[in-house]
Amino acid sequence: MSQTIKEGFTQFSRRQQKGVSLVTDAVNQEESEQKFYSEWLERRQNRKRKLLYQELDLILRHKNKILATPRYADIDVHYALSGFVGFAKALTWKDLNFGSARVTINLRLASLLKIWEEEQFQVECGCGATAYIYRFGGSHGSGMSYASAFCPHCKQEIHNIKNRPPWRYYHIVTDAFTADAKRFVENFLDKWKVANEKYQENLKNENRNPRTQPVNMLRDDDAPCRIETLIQELKLKEVGSNAGEHS
Repeated sequence: MSQTIKEGFTQFSRRQQKGVSLVTDAVNQEESEQKFYSEWLERRQNRKRKLLYQELDLILRHKNKILATPRYADIDVHYALSGFVGFAKALTWKDLNFGSARVTINLRLASLLKIWEEEQFQVECGCGATAYIYRFGGSHGSGMSYASAFCPHCKQEIHNIKNRPPWRYYHIVTDAFTADAKRFVENFLDKWKVANEKYQENLKNENRNPRTQPVNMLRDDDAPCRIETLIQELKLKEVGSNAGEHS
C-alpha cells in the first residue's frame, strides 16, 4: 500500500547530496507485487463466491455431513457474505500480526450454515423455496435495513429486502465469527499445552536433544479441503448413491 512521505528542505538537500531516493526501487517493487496479489485474491474470492452459491443446493443437501466432517466444516468462506460499506468483511475475517507470525481467522463453512438457520437470514422466494441472505446493511440510527438473498432452488436473486432490524444481521454474524475465533485460540493453546508436556517428559527422561523443543512438537490440524474439492466430492457421492439405487 502506497504511503505519503513528508520531508523538510534540509532533509531533501541532504538526501539529494547522498543520492538517496525518497522511495527506493525495492519499495516500489513490493507495492507493485502487493497490488497484483490483492487483485488476484479478489478475483479468486469472487470465483469461489459464485461457485458456492451456484452449488448451494448441493451443499445444503449434505449439511449434516458437512457439520460432522472437520475438513468440510472448517472450509474458509469469509467471502460468502458481504455488507454495505464493507461491514461484512470486517465481521467475517481478521488478519493479525504477532511478532513475525501472521495469523488469519476466517468464517467457517459450518458457521455460515448455522447463520442461515436464523430467520433473519431467510426469506421466501417466489418459487416457494427458502432463499438465504448473502448481502446486508442498514443504519442503527434510522433502523432501516436492506438485504439481498439467493435461492438455491431456482437460482434467482432477491433484492431490496427491507423491514428487518439491521443490528440483528451484525450480531448474528459477529456471534458466529467470535465463536470461530475463540475456537481457534483454544485449539492452539491446547496443542501448545500438549507439546510442552511432551517436552517436559523428555527432560525427565534426560532427552536433551535441542530438536525436541516444544515448538518442534507442536502439531497442527489436518488442513481443511477447499470449497472446490468439497463440491466435487459431494457430487461424486451423489453419483455413487444414484448408481447403487439403480443397480
